[in-house]
Amino acid sequence: MKRFALLISPRAKSAYFNDYLEVAKAELAWLFPDLAVEHLKIAQMDFLLLSVAEDCLPALARLSCVYGIFEQKGEQEDGQLLPLAVTTDFDLNEDFVFGSKFKGKTNETLTQMLMNVGLASIEYDDISKVKLLDPMCGRATTLLWGMRYGISGKGIEQESKALADIEQNVKKWCKVHKQKHHFKDGFVGGSSGKQSKSKSKSKQGKNKFIDFSANDATMRIITGDSVDTASLLKSDKFDLIISDIPYGIQHFTTSKTRNPLAVLEECAKGWSEVLKNKGVIVLAFNSYIPKRVELIAAFCRHNLEALEFSAPHRMSESIVRDVVVFKKVS
Repeated sequence: MKRFALLISPRAKSAYFNDYLEVAKAELAWLFPDLAVEHLKIAQMDFLLLSVAEDCLPALARLSCVYGIFEQKGEQEDGQLLPLAVTTDFDLNEDFVFGSKFKGKTNETLTQMLMNVGLASIEYDDISKVKLLDPMCGRATTLLWGMRYGISGKGIEQESKALADIEQNVKKWCKVHKQKHHFKDGFVGGSSGKQSKSKSKSKQGKNKFIDFSANDATMRIITGDSVDTASLLKSDKFDLIISDIPYGIQHFTTSKTRNPLAVLEECAKGWSEVLKNKGVIVLAFNSYIPKRVELIAAFCRHNLEALEFSAPHRMSESIVRDVVVFKKVS
């Protein structure tokens, strides 16, 4: 084993604010349990120092907190740091995830952390065979991250306008980066392809879907209510369910309350139904609303058990975001 230094990314600092070091350590510990880690600060740069085998470096480079990897030469206290050209081999350009900005967008760095934690919590031999679901997918940040990892996924989004926004954003980056791709749309249980203007207004936007495929991965986004996940996805089964759920501050839920717990209690059953045995749910939430213990109680009624992972970090006076992980048990 050699000694390496992980440079903390400025994106991690902007995602996790004053708690970025603790979140970085939590993510690292979930992927590499029992690894001894030290913190080193040089000017405004933060490093995590550790000793690992070189074949671990590609996985370390995929951590949401890592901006670069250095090998530490010489004595540990004053040794030189040699930058290493470690590649992550992501599909699609990073603009597909980071390029578009809009109000309410899920933080891209947080989403990558949720993806890493989820993948480290399941067993798989071929990442391309992993199936991903985001049942509250917004503008598809989670699904686009999945495609960058080589994972195909599906999403459900209540706001019908989201589909047009996703298609516009993705087509823009396909054009800019000359990315070969394919789009189609249709209605769940109905025909696909470009829809005729003669379709009745009552059907427009009702369980409509769009498909986007590029390289060897695909994503499908369906308009609908996440409470109806099991009926919308029918026989589909997923290895991972990952979502950044409503924070209950700026938006009312469908139950006309700012506390999303009531909605999540309705969702938990359907999410569990479409999750494979030993599959995992990873949720980011505002730990003020709902409380972590309440959220765990709501999901553990449906053949799910909470794992030990937690990564609390303050976003504002009214939001301390945390992460909870559930595993499906038979």
